[in-house]
Amino acid sequence: MAYRDDAVHRLECPTDEGRLEVVLGARDVRLTVAGRTLHVAGKAVTLTATGRREQLSIDGVLVCARDVPHEDFGIWLEQPTGMRRIFGVAPVSLLEQEGLAALAAFDRTFQRIRGALAELAGDVAKAIEIGGALGKLLVADRGDRHVVYMKRLFRGGARVTLEIFPGRIVVHDGKRTQVAKLRSRYGVIVSGDFVRFASPDGEDLARVSIPWLSGEDRDELARRIGQLVEVNEVVSGRD
Repeated sequence: MAYRDDAVHRLECPTDEGRLEVVLGARDVRLTVAGRTLHVAGKAVTLTATGRREQLSIDGVLVCARDVPHEDFGIWLEQPTGMRRIFGVAPVSLLEQEGLAALAAFDRTFQRIRGALAELAGDVAKAIEIGGALGKLLVADRGDRHVVYMKRLFRGGARVTLEIFPGRIVVHDGKRTQVAKLRSRYGVIVSGDFVRFASPDGEDLARVSIPWLSGEDRDELARRIGQLVEVNEVVSGRD
């Protein structure tokens, strides 16, 4: 016999905007902070903020992502125009007196929210977001590859910009697509506003411009890409 949990679970945690109130129901999830509300019920999302109300359908995936290294978390919705970050919150500063305890509560709350929305994540096993006030990008593990969704500054949704496979990276730049074959993390290099993908002799195979990311965030993105693209070869032989 199958059992169903119809209980409503109420959680809260501190954020840099005040208390985040969370209601996890059997068939819906509601998040409220600083006058903003996200309500997920079935395959529909309702966003409310400062008297405005927007209803969205979940036709693609709905993904919970944690920011690295800033610890924010965001909820992203896949739409025909790309990935859209529809809700996000940041933890209390660690410099505050109760900063560590607040971050631990923030962590636990994120895990509960991600678990409650897991069925809507589709083929995305895990996701992280990187970026600051000028915008964030999304890195999603879609099973056979990792996809980086990025938008042009202040314009539209975050579109597929990079697809990362072991040994190669596919770069989508408008109507142009480039394939960079890499086998080492050392071929992923930060140079100014660019993340470059280079051959062992330093020749550019492809590059992507991310001027709105801070230097710290570009370094983090490059490190992550390097880990994902690197191919560890095992050489076997006879003594």
